Amino acid sequence: MTAKDYLNRYKEACRNARQLRSEYEKELELIDSVRSTLGGDGMPHGNGVNKSVEDKAIRLAEKALDWKTAELDAIQVRQEIFETIFKIGGIESEVLCERYVNLHKWEEVCVLVHLSWKQTHRIHARALEAVSNLINDIE
Repeated sequence: MTAKDYLNRYKEACRNARQLRSEYEKELELIDSVRSTLGGDGMPHGNGVNKSVEDKAIRLAEKALDWKTAELDAIQVRQEIFETIFKIGGIESEVLCERYVNLHKWEEVCVLVHLSWKQTHRIHARALEAVSNLINDIE
């Protein structure tokens, strides 16, 4: 695994959590549409819809659990990456933190660390080398 792959795991974990949240919200909308066809209280009234509503509620609960699990995974990945970056120290860790933990775009990173584009990328290259050494030591 390259240093960039290692650092981009948080961004990917966030993307996964957003996707699962979107699926949860779509499932919730579906249940709401079913609820509106059942009457004002959302309860079935003897027309055989009970099993369908129950299945949808179970799917909704499963999607909510998947979403929350993905969010917790993202938090754990973020913490691991932050701890690795913290070991590097200096301006290198600041650049990496802004880019890979705070998920800023390059233009924003340059402004936040008060460096030019070229200097920021030079520091980033050094920082990636340091991360690569750290993760190779772990493996």
